[in-house]
Amino acid sequence: MPAAEEPAHFRRELGLLDATVVVAGGIIGVGIFANPSNVARVVGDAPGILFAWAAGGLVALIGAFVWAELASRLPHVGGQYVYLDRAYPPVVGFLYGVALLVIINGGGLAAVSILFATYVDRSVVALGPTGIPLVGALALVTLTAINAVGIRAGKWTNNVLMATKIGGMVALVGLVLGHGAPPASRFAVGPGALDGTSVRTLFTALVPILFAYGGWQSCASIAGEMRDPARNLPRANVLGVMMVVSLYLLLNVTYLWVLPPSGVAASTALAADVAREVAGEAGARFVSALILISSLGFLAVVVMTGPRLCYAMARNGLFFARAGRLHPRFQTPVFALWFQTSMSVALILTNSYDQLLSYVVFADWLFFGLTAGAVFVLRRQPPPTTPVALTPGHPYTTGLFIVVAAGVVVNSLFAYPTQSAIGAAILAAAALFYATVHRRSMRAHA
Repeated sequence: MPAAEEPAHFRRELGLLDATVVVAGGIIGVGIFANPSNVARVVGDAPGILFAWAAGGLVALIGAFVWAELASRLPHVGGQYVYLDRAYPPVVGFLYGVALLVIINGGGLAAVSILFATYVDRSVVALGPTGIPLVGALALVTLTAINAVGIRAGKWTNNVLMATKIGGMVALVGLVLGHGAPPASRFAVGPGALDGTSVRTLFTALVPILFAYGGWQSCASIAGEMRDPARNLPRANVLGVMMVVSLYLLLNVTYLWVLPPSGVAASTALAADVAREVAGEAGARFVSALILISSLGFLAVVVMTGPRLCYAMARNGLFFARAGRLHPRFQTPVFALWFQTSMSVALILTNSYDQLLSYVVFADWLFFGLTAGAVFVLRRQPPPTTPVALTPGHPYTTGLFIVVAAGVVVNSLFAYPTQSAIGAAILAAAALFYATVHRRSMRAHA
């Protein structure tokens, strides 16, 4: 069954606000609490740091516009898989599905689950080396169970977590800016202010920044459960990313208000250090709770959206047939939900956070670049009957996004050679498997 043909029994429970929350929730995880330190180690002054985060926000916004166009052309369950499947030979969509299940979502869910449990261990109750992976797995299983009983349960879980973490971030900003202390950094931008920020320096800084901004693609997978997806999905993409860019820039100003760039660079727990500076240990505990909620919010979004791609692949005959069936009562892809979680739990029990994080970057941005390239291909095909949200500045903006994606992939090959090699080997093995199965299928029908 083609991915474009949606079964009538998907429940369209999600409106524009719900979809916008999914977009923003898929981006806002834990990166904004730690990655600014990594950026400050590369860019040594406040104007340069903010410029780098603004540049990353621009790339994310271009990505949002690109995905908005693709979503308006193909507002179907499966999102990014559907775009790749329609623009390229079927093997490309298949490889993305494998990468998403085994590397991108599998590794991302496992990494953030471990981080969540690590913060529980530090700030709530001692778990020890055995308890951390078990609690991480338990968090993932619990969120999967919630999503299995219906999209409405998953929606409200995600909305509540998102509202809580945004409220916490705004409270942190208010706590710092309302403290009355003068800024610790110089924000003045004048002639020569960015002279120390070369193109190479900027690109190096963009790697952790773009990881923190990643996730705008999540919402596309749940198009079958949205009301009027051709209209609401593009709007949600752009609104969600704009919200996150504004919040991230404000948080970076907050960090630099309390600590100079050298202090930001030296911090190993940046948000907690900033809160401790203005509110003592109570502030640090507040940030720990905020990071726990943000971690759960990210997990909730990925648990909700990822299995819909497996569902679309199964409907195309490229995944287990059971993944293409919905639960008769809850109307959710229950098998796909639990299959994704089982893959992530296996990674939780066998890998560390840092290994999993570097494992994800290579595959994620490889397919980001390919998906943006799909715009060039689909514009040569007959347009849909519904209005299309065209990418502003195309082909220049789309081309810039592809160049940045290629740069991130090349950088990851040098920065994380072992993990990137593992990712490439998985994709090569999947391609070989696809070619073998495809040849057998062709012989069977000859």
